[in-house]
Amino acid sequence: SRGLGDVYKSQFVKNKIGASKLELIAQWAKYAVLKAQQVLWSESGEDRKAYVTEFLKKLLIEKNISISDEQLDILIEAAVKQMKIAENSGITIEATDAVPAYDKGTAE
Repeated sequence: SRGLGDVYKSQFVKNKIGASKLELIAQWAKYAVLKAQQVLWSESGEDRKAYVTEFLKKLLIEKNISISDEQLDILIEAAVKQMKIAENSGITIEATDAVPAYDKGTAE
């Protein structure tokens, strides 16, 4: 379940970048977190987070989307929480090789 802080944080990010872009970046974050978990499973959480952050920053630059480090951190933490909740409920989720698509027409 989400705490009050999570609700305020997600609202802060949504107000800054728009709901459709937020959803897309959240999908990218989830993908990157799952990929890091699979590829870097023996590394520390700190190393996996650095991998995810670098991956997402490159993707955001490539797609010409600008968000703050704080906003990115919130989205990564949310993706990690989602993954842990899924793992704890016995659901296995794996990253595919395809990064969720970005369509400028629908993400504005």
